[in-house]
Amino acid sequence: MKTKFLNYKQKYINVDDTHTVAYKEYGKVGGVPVLMLHGGPGGSINTNLIKLIDLDYFHLFTIDQRGCGLSTPKGCLKNNETSLLVEDIEKIRQTENLDKCIIFGRSWGTTLGILYALKYPQHCLSLVLRGIFLARDEDEDWTFHGSQKIFPLQWAEFSHGLNPSCNLNQQFASLIFGASREIALEASRRMTQYFNILATNNPLSPKPSANDDDLIANRIFLHYSMNHYFLDDFHLTERLSDLEKNNIKGYIIHGGKDYDCRVEQAYLLHKLWPSSKLIIEPEASHCDYQDFILKDIFSVFEEIKGS
Repeated sequence: MKTKFLNYKQKYINVDDTHTVAYKEYGKVGGVPVLMLHGGPGGSINTNLIKLIDLDYFHLFTIDQRGCGLSTPKGCLKNNETSLLVEDIEKIRQTENLDKCIIFGRSWGTTLGILYALKYPQHCLSLVLRGIFLARDEDEDWTFHGSQKIFPLQWAEFSHGLNPSCNLNQQFASLIFGASREIALEASRRMTQYFNILATNNPLSPKPSANDDDLIANRIFLHYSMNHYFLDDFHLTERLSDLEKNNIKGYIIHGGKDYDCRVEQAYLLHKLWPSSKLIIEPEASHCDYQDFILKDIFSVFEEIKGS
């Protein structure tokens, strides 16, 4: 595996009157372009994944979504919604004079990657999707409510003091946006801890400290969650078959024991996009720090090189 991933150019693009989106350029100029999309919403690029990509062959760009990472204003929710994130990807492609690109997304980044491919199929060479998230209401209900079937004790701590019969995302939003700073930080800490448990399948996941970075990330996440990921009128699942109709090539990598983004989302996507290559690791969680998941990502990019 290549490890030449520290050499990069830091770049910025003004995407509107409010937001400047930060992105990094790695690898071979003129090589096969890859646009890498992080999870969240409100997440960050996992730089450990960069070393899985042969930078002597690929021309990689990692994008900090609006309000995230080095993008400014940090944590800003104004003009921060799904369709605009998709347009930011396209603006970067145009700015860099790229033609067809590989879109490499993980978790929430898979949602954005699919949306980009549906809108701009002519500029999508292929999709590499790790940990599918389709952003349906039922997926969000699983995160905040259904997952208690797997981690009942941890969920009880997560939801302590809240009304379990009402939407927990709304209740957390009232704490994180409308309460005192002390209460907001503690609510954010509980969210981060429980989401870490879901991602790793580790009920003993270390208790994180309350901090501003997690608070910003969780505010962005709740902003999207409370607005149904700004997909109310899009009907994403009804359009997934368009990936097949548009001859989009792609790879789906998912964990069989992913209790954050359930594996049935990967199966549904593959059913509606049968030409995609489906890779299910039976024992894997949502976390990327697993040898078989890292091997799968590396192997996919090596297969693309040979195709």
